Amino acid sequence: MIAYKGFTKDLWSRLGDDKEENCRFVIGETKKVSESKTARSGFHCCENPFSCLGYYDLDGQNRFFKVEAAGDIDEDESERIACTKITLLEELDTLKFAVEGMRYIILHQDRDGWKKSYRNVVVNADEAETKEGIAIARGRNPMVKGREGCVLGALRENENGEIVNATIVKVKREESGKWFRIGKTGKLEVVK
Repeated sequence: MIAYKGFTKDLWSRLGDDKEENCRFVIGETKKVSESKTARSGFHCCENPFSCLGYYDLDGQNRFFKVEAAGDIDEDESERIACTKITLLEELDTLKFAVEGMRYIILHQDRDGWKKSYRNVVVNADEAETKEGIAIARGRNPMVKGREGCVLGALRENENGEIVNATIVKVKREESGKWFRIGKTGKLEVVK
């Protein structure tokens, strides 16, 4: 199962498994433990990439990965996963992290809880704004705003609430602090 996990800059995971308080990871290596129980034992990760932000900030001091969760898997209602085997597949920079988060929302359009707000990430209905990090808006005519270097995403819905268009952009200097909306081309454009 594909999932997502946050780490410290040196790939340490806080509260790693039931035998160690902290656990260090290596990209591509598979780690194994004997049992998994969410919030108690095993390697923990999240189904929704943005849920990782409840444990690690998107602040340049932490790193985020797409992982393979395998073996015995235990899940709870909070989108948390505990597993007995885990492999780090791909590191996610801010743009890839936002893309994976938008992909999750598209694949699970009918789930509640897609609205998220963390220190440097805002996922909201209709409008989202950030000064650094990621802003994603979902709605009939979503608008997003951020400073230079921020990643902005928009998910346009039809009259039935189904997502029919998704687009993402990294803000350039001349676009900093301006509102974006999905234009006629289907891409994010600065609002005139």
